[in-house]
Amino acid sequence: MSTTPNEPQDPRSAVPADPNTGDPRAAGHGGVDGVPAGQQYGQAGGKYGTAEYNPGQYTGVTERPGTLDKLLKLTMASLGIYVLSGIVGLIAVSTIDFVGVYRNMGLDSATATEMAGKAGGVGGPTGSIISLIIGIALYLLVWTNLKKGKNWARILGTVFAAIAILGGLFGLIGTFVYPAPWNIIMIVLALLKVVVDILWIVTAYKASTSAWFTQNQVQR
Repeated sequence: MSTTPNEPQDPRSAVPADPNTGDPRAAGHGGVDGVPAGQQYGQAGGKYGTAEYNPGQYTGVTERPGTLDKLLKLTMASLGIYVLSGIVGLIAVSTIDFVGVYRNMGLDSATATEMAGKAGGVGGPTGSIISLIIGIALYLLVWTNLKKGKNWARILGTVFAAIAILGGLFGLIGTFVYPAPWNIIMIVLALLKVVVDILWIVTAYKASTSAWFTQNQVQR
C-alpha cells in the first residue's frame, strides 16, 4: 500500500521562536508575517481604518439662532397690536352714526336707515368678536409651531403677514369714517402693525433663521 505524501508546511513553523531575537510569536502577539496583531489595519483610526469618534469634532449642526427669538417676539407684538386694534374698532364702531353717513352720501332717510341696519348687522359686535378670536387662535398656532422649528408655520405666518400688510394699507381709507380721536388711533395702530409685519417677514427669512428651519426640516 502506498502512503499519501505529506502536505507542504511553512518552514518557519518548524523553527521555534527565540525570545532573544524579538520574534513577535515569542511575545504572544499572534501577528501575521511578522506584523503584530492590531497593526494590520493601520496605526490610527478605528477597527476598519475609519477615524475614531471625536466628541469635540464639529458636526455642522446649527444652533438655535437669536433671530428665532426675535421672530417669536415680533409674532407676539403683532398679535398684541391686532387685539388692541380689534378692541378699538369695536368701540369706534359704536360711535358711528351710520344713518348720518348714508344721508351724507345722498340717500333718503328711509334708505339710509335700512342701509345703516344692514351695516350694523354685518359688522356688529358679535361678528367682530368671533373674527378676533379666530385671529388670536391663528396667531397662537403659528407662534407655537415656530418655536418647535416647523417650517410650515413660517410659511403660514408669511402668508398671514402679507395679507395683513395689504389689508392694513387699504384699510387706512376706511378709518376716515370713524369720528376723532378713534380714526387717528386706528391709523396709528394700522401703520404700526404694517411695520411690525414687514419686520417679521424680513426676520423670518434671514440666513440664520432659514438655516435653522431647513436643518429641522431635514432632521424630521
